[in-house]
Amino acid sequence: MLLQYHSENEISVGGVNHHGNRWINATGGQDVAEGDINGIKEVNMEQVYNWDPDIIYITNFTETQPEDLYENVFRGQDWSDVTAVREQQVYKIPLGIYRWMPPSGDAPLMLKWMAQKNHPERFEYSIEEEIKTYYDEFYDYDISDEQIYDVLNPSSEAAKY
Repeated sequence: MLLQYHSENEISVGGVNHHGNRWINATGGQDVAEGDINGIKEVNMEQVYNWDPDIIYITNFTETQPEDLYENVFRGQDWSDVTAVREQQVYKIPLGIYRWMPPSGDAPLMLKWMAQKNHPERFEYSIEEEIKTYYDEFYDYDISDEQIYDVLNPSSEAAKY
């Protein structure tokens, strides 16, 4: 499931005809929302419970972090019974040159990153090394380990820009 926008007052999810849906399908995942949502749509917790996603991807268009769902910080939303939350399979989508979820210069990295999250047993490469090589070859830029960490762990502040 792709959590596009999220706050105490909103849960909006991407479905079919949305970039997140394309990424999930292209990387061998199953988008639980694609049968119910075209584009982006606001849903409630009852719908999330019905879907019960195994993995949740959070975009950089929202300040929400995986820990927010793990710790149930949003009043009126109990994420503790959702499989992805119980199994600690909630991921913030990386942020490099631009957000990785919409088409961008880092799109090939998005495919590698999400494929590894969907099928860790099949994709055993180091995503950090993949990022380092990609930035060197395509941007002629020697990205530091600290910068790679920041790409893979974007702050909530990033959603404001």
